[in-house]
Amino acid sequence: MSRRARRHERGGVMVLALVILAGLLALLATFAANQRVYQEATLNTLRERRAEAAARSGIAVGLSALVEVNTNLVKLDDTWATLGQGSGTVGGAEATTLTNGATYRVQVVDAGSFLNINTLTEAQLQTLPLTTEQIASLLDWREAGTTPRNEGGKDEYYNALTTPYNTKLGRLTTLKELALVKGWTARTLYTPDAEGTTSTVSSSPTAAANTPLEDASGNPLALAGVLTVSSGAPNTTATGTARTNLNQQNLNLVQLVQLGLPAQLATQGPFTSFANLLGRGGISTQAAQQVLDSVGFTTDTRLTGKVNINTATEAVLGKLPGATSDIVSAIVSRQSSGFASLGELSTIPGLTGTALGTLADAVCVGSDTFIVRAWGESGGVGVALEALVGIRNSRPQILMVERINSTTIPAWWRWEEQPTTTVSLGATQ
Repeated sequence: MSRRARRHERGGVMVLALVILAGLLALLATFAANQRVYQEATLNTLRERRAEAAARSGIAVGLSALVEVNTNLVKLDDTWATLGQGSGTVGGAEATTLTNGATYRVQVVDAGSFLNINTLTEAQLQTLPLTTEQIASLLDWREAGTTPRNEGGKDEYYNALTTPYNTKLGRLTTLKELALVKGWTARTLYTPDAEGTTSTVSSSPTAAANTPLEDASGNPLALAGVLTVSSGAPNTTATGTARTNLNQQNLNLVQLVQLGLPAQLATQGPFTSFANLLGRGGISTQAAQQVLDSVGFTTDTRLTGKVNINTATEAVLGKLPGATSDIVSAIVSRQSSGFASLGELSTIPGLTGTALGTLADAVCVGSDTFIVRAWGESGGVGVALEALVGIRNSRPQILMVERINSTTIPAWWRWEEQPTTTVSLGATQ
């Protein structure tokens, strides 16, 4: 082989070696990049787990704040209501840093301050920014039976979907379950609608559908910010004694007279509601207050779906039957000290007779169910949890914990984006 041929061969080998080397370098770079992606994914998973653990620490703190709750009388100056405020005025404003560097923020809210989606009647649903399709479908989803309402839906509708399922025919267990109901979407529930609900081809808006939900400052609210799936209060007076049941035959004449009620009412019973009783006329303001404080219309030990006038927001109170803007304002103005009993409703100017009874039938001053909201964060990764807590046998019990599908603090919590106060675990708070 000539010298020239040998040089040509060596050159070819060198080129081949360079090509192989370039390939190896490219492979190494790809491997390194994949390793970085894998490592980052692993770190994010670790941060997420730390964030969730931090959020669960927040729930534990919220649970401890509910140990001493007096379920017969729940007010905004109770210990649980001020948890997590720090130097702010609402829960969630204070961040607590744990020993591993993760933080949590927490807020406890009274479930009785919301509208219970499982107990709202058709008339009450019509006060919300919902379409007739959404209302009919929700009622069909909750109620037994196989025949749907106009614009509603039962199994026949849901079974025909691409991914078929059956109608619940019972109580909703989470708010996000509403997304399964015909006409409902995540946007319906979680997105504030500043312009109100608009009509669609298959559905028409209710009278309230074009009036968006707003807070006291006129800011739009999402439905998720005023709804709950569970709320309740003991069927007792504000002092914890049993209520006298007037929904029975042969009413006790002595008891009626002691309450300041006309004796002839004994022959007009039984009574099924405050509206039914106070609407009879001839009942003084003092007697009405005693009635609201001490009587009831069922032997059930627990009442569900009533709104606590001590903790409900203006937006929620405004959706109650008979709650005019003046009455709502009067209730809100007293929440700093709170109503000491349901009977104090009778002291609101202009609220008497049937109107007083109608509103009293929808409200209470106690609560046995609360929601603990907790946000955990680690390395810029956040996790939001909501725990439904029931006070059962005088002890708080977690009924359900739901992880919210949100990478940021849920908008309907209405927290400030950044905490106003930060403390470290073990520091004086």
